[in-house]
Amino acid sequence: MDFQIRGKLAYVNAGASGIGEAIADLLTQEGANVIVGDNDEQALQEKAHRWTGIVAADLSTAAGTNHAVAQVLRIFGRVPDILINNLGVGNSASFEELSDERWARSFEINLMGCVRMCRALIPGMAALGDAAIVNTGSDLAKQPEPGLMDYGVCKAGLLYLTKALARQYAPKVRVNTVLPGPIWTRMWTRPGGIVDQLIDHYGVEDRDAAVKQFLEDRYLPLGIGQPEDVANAVVFLASPLAKYITGASLDIGGTLRGLV
Repeated sequence: MDFQIRGKLAYVNAGASGIGEAIADLLTQEGANVIVGDNDEQALQEKAHRWTGIVAADLSTAAGTNHAVAQVLRIFGRVPDILINNLGVGNSASFEELSDERWARSFEINLMGCVRMCRALIPGMAALGDAAIVNTGSDLAKQPEPGLMDYGVCKAGLLYLTKALARQYAPKVRVNTVLPGPIWTRMWTRPGGIVDQLIDHYGVEDRDAAVKQFLEDRYLPLGIGQPEDVANAVVFLASPLAKYITGASLDIGGTLRGLV
């Protein structure tokens, strides 16, 4: 499929693995020039040959964001046409276990990382007159779960941010959000990740059994998604094919929810 983005300049924030990596690869396959930022320098170096440029930085901090923005402007010579805000991480914990420090850290990663990047780039993108931003949210923004409360609260805030920016910068910059459900990434598979947390939650010994029980409890007949499932939607929203879509939130959750 031709997404009509050949020659476009794109920056993927937090794209060294998982959903961000899949987005960066698809943008590249479609002919865009892509810079990928992430705090995992080793992963970036291993995959650098696939993209136009890489930036190693802690994107949850103001200093890291400033460094990434400076590198993007240096490599491209101007602001990108496409900005993908993919920064986010969640860890299961009960509400009582969420300290002020944990809330603050989640806020920096899951909301302020996007806020800072948009604040730095969107005025210049608006001057281009035909730019697009896609933010990676979560189905938990609309489907609260106590075990990931700090993460979900931040992702709900991202929905408001997306709609407010879309209204302020239309028609020069389109701003949309995708809301992935369970996607098979490091957030799930890493030691101590969601799969290990499910093993503890269900009291089972086997990863497959834990995932099976989760799918049944959440009614996910389509199973767990792959990063490419999200990438296809993101690149569409970033492309001219979605020129009449802004302020939208697209569910990519593998299930049916209510009317909200």
